[in-house]
Amino acid sequence: MKKLNKVAWFEQGFNILKTFGAADLTIENLTNKLNKTKGSFYHHFKNRDDYFEKLLGFWEKKQTFDIEEIRKQEKSFEGINSTLLKLSKKNMDPDIEVAIRAWALRDPLARSFQERIDNQRLGFLRAMFSLMTDDPEQVEMISLIRYCFYIGSHQLIPSIDEKIYKEKIAALMEMFETYVELNKSKKLQTGT
Repeated sequence: MKKLNKVAWFEQGFNILKTFGAADLTIENLTNKLNKTKGSFYHHFKNRDDYFEKLLGFWEKKQTFDIEEIRKQEKSFEGINSTLLKLSKKNMDPDIEVAIRAWALRDPLARSFQERIDNQRLGFLRAMFSLMTDDPEQVEMISLIRYCFYIGSHQLIPSIDEKIYKEKIAALMEMFETYVELNKSKKLQTGT
């Protein structure tokens, strides 16, 4: 029988979360799905709580964007949008996102991880959008709207088709660009 590493346990945990929810994320369900013994589980994890913490920590690492992406970022809304779409496609699974957010509504540990991830992602967005405007209020507004659109689009049932999502995000980014340019023009006219 092939020995499993922790990643295999995490991937199965994500499958259970996506399909059935956090209530079904039990040692018994994990071992049954992986065709392993409870002893195999305890070889990697102290208990269920330890597994949860490590599972959420693994997920958090996958969700944290590399700050290097900001340094090499093209200074345009189109370039930023392209980078964000590429990173979210590479790092994020909408079904896991929805499942963990649902879990975080009821569980303090999941909530603390989700809160940290949201703060990290918003910080990343703020850094990206500050390349386009030096107005902190604009940066905050654009970052929140862009992030809320991302989160909300995955909560819809049925979910938004990927092609339509990309079209709507592109339109939203164009609106942001117009908004920033209009405010720059307004400031130049008023001398503020």
